Amino acid sequence: MKQIIKKNLSQLLDSWFRATINTYPAESARILGKKSDRFDNPIGAITRETLEDVLNLVTENFSREGLEKALDPVIRIRAVQAFDPANAVSFVFALKEIGESIIEKADIIKFYRLVDEIALAAFNRYMKCREDIFLLKATESKRRIHRAFERAGLVAELSEGDLLGSKQS
Repeated sequence: MKQIIKKNLSQLLDSWFRATINTYPAESARILGKKSDRFDNPIGAITRETLEDVLNLVTENFSREGLEKALDPVIRIRAVQAFDPANAVSFVFALKEIGESIIEKADIIKFYRLVDEIALAAFNRYMKCREDIFLLKATESKRRIHRAFERAGLVAELSEGDLLGSKQS
């Protein structure tokens, strides 16, 4: 199966890239689908590079951590956009349908499991990114409130460690 993926990498990548950008609104998808460099179309370029990295990785020995690292750039982008968790990782499942025309019937179940493993890694990375965003927002809120209280003379100065040290609040 890995040899078939390697042999058809370009076709898989092109189809998966189109399916991924089609998860965006039509106008955005049109812009993201343009083949250009990182400066003209950074999200489109990063998405294509990430998908290629993932396909290259699955043709080797890989771990879920390795998949998460490979998926990080595109998941990080989708985590800050208006995607809910299901839609943020839905692009991974498009690979199942794309692979059906390439992967031999005897290997299709194995291929589906591979795609499921990619989806689990994508979801793990998405949740980690959302957690980081939440912590950044909470820390910034703490800073703003504390500065307001300081200006009012109600509290003493807190160190950066005091603001960042409590991940529970």
